[in-house]
Amino acid sequence: MGKVLVVFSIAAITAFASIAQAHEGEGGCGGGRGHRHPGFIFKKLGLTDAQKAQAKAIFKADRAVVKPIFASLRTEGENLQALIHADTIDEAAIRAETAKIAGIQADLNVNSAKIGVQFRAILTPEQLATLKALKQKWQAKHNSPPEQGE
Repeated sequence: MGKVLVVFSIAAITAFASIAQAHEGEGGCGGGRGHRHPGFIFKKLGLTDAQKAQAKAIFKADRAVVKPIFASLRTEGENLQALIHADTIDEAAIRAETAKIAGIQADLNVNSAKIGVQFRAILTPEQLATLKALKQKWQAKHNSPPEQGE
């Protein structure tokens, strides 16, 4: 389940949209992933009031889409944990539940990409360049090997 959350977190940053979803506290798999408030990105990008309103509308509409997906992911994650910690091992059931989670994760990733496209469409070329630089900085920080002694 941890790997699923890591993959989603990276996809969320890539598309940016999930920052707003995380801030809204979708709980379980959806909230509390350590993302900053969307205002942080809005400020870094220098969004106009009109752009902020458009972005907020995009993210608000998306919350209704992702809420049931997150709920499904949470439920299937709980089912998987129950199978993993059962007194007997049912390998086929564990694999089937893991496949369900992968499908839900794919749905979230596709949704994140769609929202990212909608968000990037409201940005100026300069803002897009800034967003790209922020993404690269985040990836460099999170994909680099740990320092000696960590």
